[in-house]
Amino acid sequence: MGTPLRVLLVEDSEDDAFLLLRELQRGDYEVAFERVDTPTAMKAAIAEQIWDIVICDYSMPTFSAPAALKQVKESGLDLPFIIVSGTIGEDTAVAAMKAGAHDYIIKGNLARLIPAVARELREAQVRLERKQAEEQIKASLQEKEVLLKEIHHRVKNNLQIISSLLNLQAEYLKDSQALEVFKDSQNRIETMALIHEKLYQSQDLAKINFAEYIQDLVTNLFYSYNVNSSAITLKMNVEEVFLAIDAAIPCGLIINELISNSLKYAFPQRKTGEICIDFCSIEANLFTLAVSDNGVGFAQDFDFQGTESLGLRLVKGLTHQLQGNIDFISYNGVKCKIIFPIKSI
Repeated sequence: MGTPLRVLLVEDSEDDAFLLLRELQRGDYEVAFERVDTPTAMKAAIAEQIWDIVICDYSMPTFSAPAALKQVKESGLDLPFIIVSGTIGEDTAVAAMKAGAHDYIIKGNLARLIPAVARELREAQVRLERKQAEEQIKASLQEKEVLLKEIHHRVKNNLQIISSLLNLQAEYLKDSQALEVFKDSQNRIETMALIHEKLYQSQDLAKINFAEYIQDLVTNLFYSYNVNSSAITLKMNVEEVFLAIDAAIPCGLIINELISNSLKYAFPQRKTGEICIDFCSIEANLFTLAVSDNGVGFAQDFDFQGTESLGLRLVKGLTHQLQGNIDFISYNGVKCKIIFPIKSI
């Protein structure tokens, strides 16, 4: 029993169609076929049945191989398309191949038909398997994307629950220093929660727009410390940089600590002032982050390396995590400048 083969035969000559079918049968194919020779008939055949291959004459009274090939392309089907003609010239054949035909055969040399059919069926199967594999990969990636979004959403929600619990607990505290510790902890948690919120809202789950993140972070901090924005102004010079989570979280926490310090200590008695944030690239994959204020500055005997301040110790530790260098300048206020590398995403 031969190999089943469903052939859409685009041919106006019954005699030529008979020769083609006989040649296929000699090649041990069990052929099921339909012969068409008009655009309408071919369109109906493609829509109503499943085919393994199209074998097409080049020129017919009311149809042609280029027109038939166009119909196959428009259908979206990946069908092997072989032209069999007695009149086709070399230039015409090359043009047909460029348009998408898979092979051409001269009617006087049908011995080439069986090897050509076998080859094109194999290659069509390879293309089908590749397409199926790509679709499986795409579906798997979509599932992972949904899962990652859900993870970021849940992490953000859990962090906000922790922040809310701290807020409830703070209502029972009377000691001002303890209240300040709770507020600092809440702000750190909110800083990390905001990263996860930005990630699950982002089209790219691997990174976030850090310029947008900084704006939201600072807005939250000003609200948390009940800052009058007409008294303490904010200036931002931030490039549109996209950071992955392993860089965004330490950078966000650093900004949180430095802005919090400025809001708490730089402007006593609600003195007016200015806070500046600069974030930009120095060269490829090397960035600088600077947070400064024009407040009262550090005491003359301040030792940054030996400080006991938890916030500044966190800044040092997070800078080390980023493999960066940090420098503090106390002149007309305080400026902290960090230079660190970021791996390409």
